[in-house]
Amino acid sequence: MEKIICIVGPTASGKTGLAIELAKKINAEIISADSMQIYKGLDVGTAKVTKEEAQGITHHMIDICNPQDKFSVADFKRMCYDKIEDIIKRGKKVIIAGGTGLYVNAVVYDMNFEDEQIDMNYRKELEDIADKKGNEYLYNMLIEIDKEAAQKIHMNNVKRVIRALEMAHKTNILKSEHIRREKDRLEKSSPKYEFIVFCIEQDREYLYNRINLRVDLMVKDGIVEEAKKVYDMKLPKDSTCMQAIGYKEFFPYFEGKITLQDAIDELKKQTRHYAKRQMTWFNNKLNVIKLDGSKKKEELVKEIIDYI
Repeated sequence: MEKIICIVGPTASGKTGLAIELAKKINAEIISADSMQIYKGLDVGTAKVTKEEAQGITHHMIDICNPQDKFSVADFKRMCYDKIEDIIKRGKKVIIAGGTGLYVNAVVYDMNFEDEQIDMNYRKELEDIADKKGNEYLYNMLIEIDKEAAQKIHMNNVKRVIRALEMAHKTNILKSEHIRREKDRLEKSSPKYEFIVFCIEQDREYLYNRINLRVDLMVKDGIVEEAKKVYDMKLPKDSTCMQAIGYKEFFPYFEGKITLQDAIDELKKQTRHYAKRQMTWFNNKLNVIKLDGSKKKEELVKEIIDYI
């Protein structure tokens, strides 16, 4: 069974650099598992790998669609499997690297997306309820329908609340029941690949300092101008780009409601919070092998090679 190496971790933990060093050693190509790096033109705010940083290593699933395009987890899973097949056929190893937990989960656990079709009218109805009556009202709707699923979703995570309500509405299968069925399906299925997931762990204070420095560098490199382009696109407010950390923090600045420094400080804060959520996700949702992020890349590369 072909082994697929996955490198995950919070933002600014060094995933890209480690994946590139490893790829050079084992003759691999990298598949990006980042829900924002798929978009063309969004380079600074997504910390997209540059040609110089890539050092000749081929990267996939970067710049594959426009900010206006819809792109789902199901799309990522399908395309990722296609890329894995292509890379292996050419005699190379595969490294999946990125911080979007749901993308990684979808591939590693072969998640089923048969019921991915969306009833846009019902979604709009739910979004209107959230806008007019608030997140708590919408969340209480889910509690009445599927209390078990609601207990695993934060009230303010409107997207996930809506998705759970949509699932019950469309399929008459509660999200909690869907999860149980999916678990049974996976237990009975025969995996095609062996996914080995390594997670970079950093000291929290050190990581937060890295995040703050990265944001400062992004400002110098033009993230404000990039965020203004996203703002001027007037995309639907629930679109991925309008909700993405790195862009929405500047929208109040463009509207004259806060100062630029306030926006930068908010971006740093939200990115730190996001990094914390990422670590919780990887530790709870994936069976990971932990890597000490304080070590040099060369040491971590050796650890991974020795393990596999």
